[in-house]
Amino acid sequence: MDIQRDIYLLKSGDATAFERLFRYYSRTMFFIAMGLVDDRHVAEDAVQESFVNLWNHRKELDPAYDIRFYLKQSVRNYIFKHFRHCRVQERHAEALTREQKFWAEDKMDDFSEKLENVRKLLASLPESCRKIFVMSVVEGCSYAETASRLNISVNTVKSQVKIAYRKLKSLQNLSENELLLLLILIYLKKM
Repeated sequence: MDIQRDIYLLKSGDATAFERLFRYYSRTMFFIAMGLVDDRHVAEDAVQESFVNLWNHRKELDPAYDIRFYLKQSVRNYIFKHFRHCRVQERHAEALTREQKFWAEDKMDDFSEKLENVRKLLASLPESCRKIFVMSVVEGCSYAETASRLNISVNTVKSQVKIAYRKLKSLQNLSENELLLLLILIYLKKM
């Protein structure tokens, strides 16, 4: 097989030359990928992506460049990208598990209890603080709009919201997202 000739033909878009290069190198690239990842499906995807990449960048190829090294680097890059993706998934798995536990049906009593506790804490806030908090956080008004509607300064709105958050977050085992969700549910029940 004349690899240099096939690279020249590949540069001009010859699909037959591409197929010959694929048949010649794909098995080797597969074993290289398996050595890195030990997962047949990921290794096959890595080989496929490396050849798709080769085809998409064929016009930029230098026939003097070692095509085997090019494919090997492409496979390696795909595998490393796969590993990075797996690490991101692992980092977020804990948060997803926590959310699933929060929404589990057998925890609905706990949810109702949390909702009632937030409702009580919200009612325990001073009236002006509660009004500012509900307008700006629960209803979604901007600080400027809340200040304008209540005829107060924006800094007053900010400080009252901060005070309300501090008091409401005193509820044990309640994240800021859970707190916001509960506040929205309380608001929707009032409508």
